[in-house]
Parts: sequence; C-alpha cells; structure tokens
Amino acid sequence: MPLPLPSRLLDSESQSWLQSLSAEGHVREEAIARLHALLLRAARFEVARRRARTPGWSSEDLDDVALQSADDALVAVLAKLGEFRGQSRFTTWAYKFAVLETSVKMRRRPWHGRELPLEPERWPQV
Repeated sequence: MPLPLPSRLLDSESQSWLQSLSAEGHVREEAIARLHALLLRAARFEVARRRARTPGWSSEDLDDVALQSADDALVAVLAKLGEFRGQSRFTTWAYKFAVLETSVKMRRRPWHGRELPLEPERWPQV
C-alpha cells in the first residue's frame, strides 16, 4: 500500500507508523500489535473517564468494553489508513478512533438486552 502523503509532510513518528503498517510480514504484525496496545490504552482511559455514569458495571464488563472498542478501532484505523492527511500526529489520529468507539459502546451498553414495548396500548399517553 503506498503512503497516503509525501513523507516530507509528515513528522518522523507518523512516517514510521505508516511505513510499518504498510509493510509486510513481521514488521507489519509488530506495528499492528503496537497500535492495538495504544488503542487499548486509549479505550481504557475513556472507560475510566466515563465510569461514574455506569454504576453497577463490573470491572470485567468495563474491560470487555475497552477491549471491544480497541479491536473495532484497530479495524477502522487500518481500513482508513489511506485517508490519514497528516494534520495531526498519527497517534493522535488513531487515538480518536478508540475514543469514539468507546464512547459509542458506553452509551449503547445500558440499552443492551432491554425491550421496548411495541403494542400501542403499552405506550404512555402524551
């Protein structure tokens, strides 16, 4: 995969990330593992930040949300790698994916398993 920008427009760290993630073999696998670790830290930070809004959730539930968020963010970053414009550092750009995934999952999780009544007679009178 070609780099999305001329390398002279990127900081050296971003350039290194893009080259590693665009490589093949063990270089790419190691870069993906490092990226997943970064995204997992970001997701755990966001979970901890929002924890007060989720009373009753176990630490296992919270860790599960963080892991799922990091996994989904990794897939999204890799799919959009060619769209990185270099307006921020690569790690900042990738971090945002984890924060977004985590915030969406934290908002949706309380509704998981809940059923809304569909029969009109159970709807509240307006």
